[in-house]
Amino acid sequence: MKGYLNGVALLLLSDYATAAQLAINSIEYRYPASTEVQYRLPWFSSADNPKVAKRINDYIFTNFINHLPGNNPQTTVNQFAKSEMNPTANLDYTVESRDARVLTLNMFVEGCGAYCESYNVPISFDLTNGAAITLNDLFSRSTMAELNTRVRKDIRGQIDTFVDAHKSQTPEQIKDEKGEDFNYVEFYASCATYTDGLYYIGKFSLQKDHLAFLNGRCSNHASRALDELGDFTTKILTVELHDRLTPYGQYLTSAKNTKPVSPAPGIDGKVMYGTLGKSMRIVLKVDCKYGDFFEGAYYYQKFGAPIELAGKCNTANNQHYELKTSAAEQSQEKITLDLKDGVYQGVWESNGKTLPVRFE
Repeated sequence: MKGYLNGVALLLLSDYATAAQLAINSIEYRYPASTEVQYRLPWFSSADNPKVAKRINDYIFTNFINHLPGNNPQTTVNQFAKSEMNPTANLDYTVESRDARVLTLNMFVEGCGAYCESYNVPISFDLTNGAAITLNDLFSRSTMAELNTRVRKDIRGQIDTFVDAHKSQTPEQIKDEKGEDFNYVEFYASCATYTDGLYYIGKFSLQKDHLAFLNGRCSNHASRALDELGDFTTKILTVELHDRLTPYGQYLTSAKNTKPVSPAPGIDGKVMYGTLGKSMRIVLKVDCKYGDFFEGAYYYQKFGAPIELAGKCNTANNQHYELKTSAAEQSQEKITLDLKDGVYQGVWESNGKTLPVRFE
C-alpha cells in the first residue's frame, strides 16, 4: 500500500547546442503488507526543460492512471490503486530505446474484468517537446493504409509458415501434444484476415533503425493455452521507408537531417494545454482509433479527473474537429475546434452556454 519513488538519472540529448537532461524515476505502489510492486511508472524531471518532462508525464498518467498527476503523483497513483472501479491489476515499464531525438518506452499492463489479460503498449516521444509520436506525424493516410496491409500480410505469412511446419504431423500426434483434438489450419484460419480500417498499425514504436508494429495473439482468452504463436511483431527498416516519411519523420529518423522540423498540426495522440473561458486551464488528450474515431478526454488542471470525449478523426487536413461527451450525460458537452494561425481554437457548449476554448 505504500508508495516509493526510486530512480536513476538518464541523460537524453537534444539537438540543441545545450543538452537537455531528463532524470527518470520510478513511482511505485506495493501490494498491502507486501514488498511486491503492483504498479511501477516512469516519472521524468528536467531542470533545463521542464515542459518536455511535464508533457511526457501527463501523457503517461492520462493513458494509464486515467488522471493528471497533480502536485503529488505518488498520491495520485495511490488513489488509483485503491479505487474500487480500477480494472488494472499490474503496471510496469521498460525503456526500449533512446537517442538524441526519440525516447521509446514499453508499458506492460495487466487488466482484469471477468478474467485477466496482459498486454504491451509501446510509446515513442519527441524529445524536442515531449509529444508522443503518432503515425499521422510520420506518414500520409495513403501510406498508412499501405503499411496496414503490409503488416497484416506479414502476420498472415508468419501464421502460414507456422501452420505449414505442422502439416507433417498426424491428428494423433497433435492430440498427444495438445491433450485434445486440434487443427492448426482451422485454429488460425480467421486471424489477420480483417481488411477494413487501420487495424494492424494501432500499436507501434520508433526504434533506432526501424519501426516496430505490435499486434496481439490470434486466440481468445479461453483458447490461449493452445496458441503457440502469441503476439506478433513486424519490423520495417526506417531507411526503407525514408521516401515515404513526412519531413518531420525524415528528421526524426535520419542523422543527415540536422535542422529541427515540426510535425503537421493535429490533435491525435497529443497532450494539449489550453484555456476554457477567460483563464480556466484545461488539458486535452484524445487518440484516433483505427483511423476512424477519437477516444479520450479533457481535464481541468485544477481537478485532474477525465471528462470523456468522442468524435470523428478523419477530417480533411486536421483543420476542424468536433468532440462530444456521451449523449447519456445529463449535460452533454461539445467542443468545436478549428485550426487558425497555427492554433486550435473554438467553442465549448453545454446546455445553451458557450465559452471560448483555445489550445496552444
